[in-house]
Amino acid sequence: MPKYTVIIYTPQELNHSSFIQTGLFELEKMGFVEVKVKLDIHKNLGRYIVSDDKHCNETKQAYPKVSLYKLIDNTTQKNILFATDLYDFANQFSKAALEKCDVVFKRNYETEFVEKLPTIHQKKLRKLGLSFGVHSNHKRYDKLFFIGLMLSNFNVNYKWDRFLIKRINNTYIKQRSHWNFISTTRKISRFESLNKGTDNTILFQTRCFLREDQQDVINIHEQRHHIIKLLRKHFSNQFLGGFIPSKIANEKYADALSNVPSEPELYLDALKKAKIVIYTRGLANSPAWKMAEYCSQGKIIIAERLTTELPVPLEHGKELLFFDTDEELVENIKLVLTDESLGNDLSVNARRYFEKHIHPAQSVKRILDIMITKLDN
Repeated sequence: MPKYTVIIYTPQELNHSSFIQTGLFELEKMGFVEVKVKLDIHKNLGRYIVSDDKHCNETKQAYPKVSLYKLIDNTTQKNILFATDLYDFANQFSKAALEKCDVVFKRNYETEFVEKLPTIHQKKLRKLGLSFGVHSNHKRYDKLFFIGLMLSNFNVNYKWDRFLIKRINNTYIKQRSHWNFISTTRKISRFESLNKGTDNTILFQTRCFLREDQQDVINIHEQRHHIIKLLRKHFSNQFLGGFIPSKIANEKYADALSNVPSEPELYLDALKKAKIVIYTRGLANSPAWKMAEYCSQGKIIIAERLTTELPVPLEHGKELLFFDTDEELVENIKLVLTDESLGNDLSVNARRYFEKHIHPAQSVKRILDIMITKLDN
């Protein structure tokens, strides 16, 4: 038996948390830990939200994109709780995770928001780093994950009133759809295999969110639309991508629809063939999964600057090139098209960054090392 066991408490969301689960099951296959899954249907309600004026407020809202884990030393039986917070919003935090756990690893970590929390909670937060949706061939306990997904979300939505049956039915439909979507998650082995691309194709495929009911969403859509048109104008013979067709994309951005497949496996095939890729921010300035995927394939990355703070920062001129303006975006692309040595260095370093800092086994191993140190102290 490995020296350590990690218990995964079944989460209310499985798309983002698949990254952590993959890391754990890959480490189990290597013999580093034993992984167990325990049914958890607690509501885990409560959020800390840092407002625009930098005041910290509390709400009773659910926080599904946090997942809890217990690390156990099988020799001493000492244990410690930790959580991963994979929510898009840097200014929001799980109250339940911060109260229950010794450490919370946050995906979209920004100091300006963390430092507005109560001091006792500030000390618990750590930077998670880049992540993406993925699954391991060695994953187990599917039935338990499904039961936990359903029961925990039923529990969150349970309230004895005349809308109870309708609410429970809607919850079942939503979570069943969520479960089915999880089946499209790609295997980590697809990202471990490397294809740097053989031509000078420039790829930027993106999507519209389901609704434009927030100004941030509208801004993101307009930014992506602008960049698609800019790339088509300057690199018409090399550019691939655009908006994935959807109701909003078809209605508002019909002049910028993608010519690349959107089905996950086929899109990954197209990504593997491309040489140069473009990155822009996710919702609420969150780090989009594209960055992790791009690094995995050793692509030449031209990227909008990240506001997320990473455990090991990505460096301009080393793993990628950042742009702040349209002119810089175009000039950076032209530069790597003509400077083969620079392009090769960026490609090699992006892949190296993936192998050392993004691969779920390496990312989760770093988390466990931190927790083992705290457990031993």
